[in-house]
Amino acid sequence: MLPETFRNSLWSALSPAGLKRPELEDDVHCDVLIIGAGLLGLSTALHLAESGAKVALLEAQEVGFGASGRNTGFVVPSLRSSVGPEDLANRLGPVHGERLGNLIGASGSTVFELIRRLGIDCQAEETGWLQPAHSPQMAEVLRRRCTEWNQRGQQLQFLSAEETKTRSGLRGYHGALFIPSGGQINPLAYARGLGRACVERGVGLYEHTRVSAFERQGAGWLARTSKASVVADRVVLTTNALVGRLVPEVAASIIPARVFQIATQAFDAARQNQLLPTRSPVADTRRHTFAVRWSPDGRLITGGLVLPGPRRLERAKHVFAHRLATLMPVKAQIETPYVWTGVIAATLDSLPRFMAVAVGMDAAIGCNGRGVALTTSLGRAIAQHYLAGSREGAFVLPHEKPQPVPMHWFAELAPNIWLPWSDLRDRMEASAPI
Repeated sequence: MLPETFRNSLWSALSPAGLKRPELEDDVHCDVLIIGAGLLGLSTALHLAESGAKVALLEAQEVGFGASGRNTGFVVPSLRSSVGPEDLANRLGPVHGERLGNLIGASGSTVFELIRRLGIDCQAEETGWLQPAHSPQMAEVLRRRCTEWNQRGQQLQFLSAEETKTRSGLRGYHGALFIPSGGQINPLAYARGLGRACVERGVGLYEHTRVSAFERQGAGWLARTSKASVVADRVVLTTNALVGRLVPEVAASIIPARVFQIATQAFDAARQNQLLPTRSPVADTRRHTFAVRWSPDGRLITGGLVLPGPRRLERAKHVFAHRLATLMPVKAQIETPYVWTGVIAATLDSLPRFMAVAVGMDAAIGCNGRGVALTTSLGRAIAQHYLAGSREGAFVLPHEKPQPVPMHWFAELAPNIWLPWSDLRDRMEASAPI
């Protein structure tokens, strides 16, 4: 069993303290009840409250406790490299495909504009996002993606191999996709800033409050907690991978994947100018993605998957420190004072879901490692959808019943079974030295 690492992360060390909201102890009536105070729940609550809705937001731990406060802090206005605009149309239909593509394309700007509007101190850097191609084949895929998205009004750039090396300091890549509206933030500070903004706008935000059961209450819902209950016209689950047993059909529709992160010692300005000199975060096209960024205090942050077994946190330090040491332009001893872990929600097609659990109860889930930009934008879209009367077919995503992942018990093991084979194929294809 892995120890809890939330307070061991670099983000916990760098972030201002949260508001420390109380546990729910008295019964509440509201228009919308939101379960889960990650970025999706916070964005939904904020945008509902700003339009006058009465909102209760319940969090079983504390604001940003899940993947929202533990991720790498990339602001990525994109889906995985395997999903382009034509794939969206094929999988979702032309209407929803276009809507989701437009939302994703604007999602980086949505995040940074919200941070500026609310004055959130989360070390936001609108420096763009860089996706280098680890093989000639993936360079051609990225080149096509760039053309496809730009034909639909986006503003992406395809960089040559030389331009990629200049902008990133990394060797061996065959080109890169560059999205200028991307960048990086401190995700925990962002979540806590959204939480503060929610409270200031009248959201009933309660921490350490776990919902134990739901039942119908007239045309709405009653949610029971250990000390009180909430009656709401509508419920939306924004728990992502931490839904647990609360709503089994939602849990069965996603694949939980445990991800590890490390942060190194702080490096001086000269070293920072050699690697990622433009401070654009990087996530390449490997199956086991290599991702790296500079922290606000000059540390390298990276991570990924680690096979189960003993001393998993220590092995994470070793695996990812080795990756970094092999790419540094100048040799450096890598130290790993910070290591932490969390669980993300993946879906089989790498697309998010907006699920109709029951009449008046929805769940949004499955951001597949693109959480900061996508959850912020989806939260705003959900709020707008509810405020407009939830007209059928009007949302950015199809509104469908949860679809279970086939052989879910096996799917939970899949990321670990998949990892050795993927690492091998990545090494066979790549000329970058990691």
